[in-house]
Amino acid sequence: LYSFQNAVSCGTSTAYSVPCMFSYANRADYDIDTAKYNENVLDTLSKQGINVIWRDNNSSSKGVADRVTFEDYKTADTNPNCDVECRDIGMLDGFDALVKSGSSPKDTPKDTLILLHQMGNHGPAYYQRYPKEFEAYNPVCMTNELSKCDAQSVINGYDNAIRYTDYFLSNVIDTLKPYEQDYDVVMVYMSDHGESLGENNIYLHGLPYKFAPDTQKHVPAVIWSPDSNNIDADSLSSMSNQPVSHDFITPTLLSFFGITTDEVKGAPTFFKVNN
Repeated sequence: LYSFQNAVSCGTSTAYSVPCMFSYANRADYDIDTAKYNENVLDTLSKQGINVIWRDNNSSSKGVADRVTFEDYKTADTNPNCDVECRDIGMLDGFDALVKSGSSPKDTPKDTLILLHQMGNHGPAYYQRYPKEFEAYNPVCMTNELSKCDAQSVINGYDNAIRYTDYFLSNVIDTLKPYEQDYDVVMVYMSDHGESLGENNIYLHGLPYKFAPDTQKHVPAVIWSPDSNNIDADSLSSMSNQPVSHDFITPTLLSFFGITTDEVKGAPTFFKVNN
């Protein structure tokens, strides 16, 4: 398990960052108005025969998954884990079957990319982002009007939601582990933006990038990579201490699936692949 301590986002909102994450343009060149008219990396992978599945428990793929398999988990019709809202863990229903996609004795095994778009720690209702049993920190701010709460209760709600995301990611890893001997499996986790929790009386996210505090741009990035896949572990270890960003996602995906393109030739990646 590798944690990248110096990771930054492309934008400060889901609508901006998610398309940018899978764009061929880096943050400096990305244009949200033209992105929808250009092929993204998921389009490329799908065209190359890779099974691309987007499961969503947030606010849609923002157009990124319009041409690949899209599954909505924001409703109890598809998500088996709903209470006050549908839970991220519900996206793992049937997840192992997706990992084995095309791998029955009668089928040809097929490379697969599964994207899980979490609700995660999206504000302002942090207190709703987790089931009650994950509430380890109290008191918790129980309103969407965060400025009416004291700072610690806002942080407590956020940290409880972090505990639930940890639980979600551990379940993703536990689902992949049984297949690590037969498949080159890897999990990449990265947030689309950060969050302000009242520092300098600033809350939530979405400020213009130039003026946004680091809390809205500094994001977690975690990669689980077993020894049995074709990823160079030394490159992962060395990169985890280096500055990384959303710009790394597209070239990393292409490299992992063995696809080369002049568009990202020489672009930095989270890890090297042993071909």
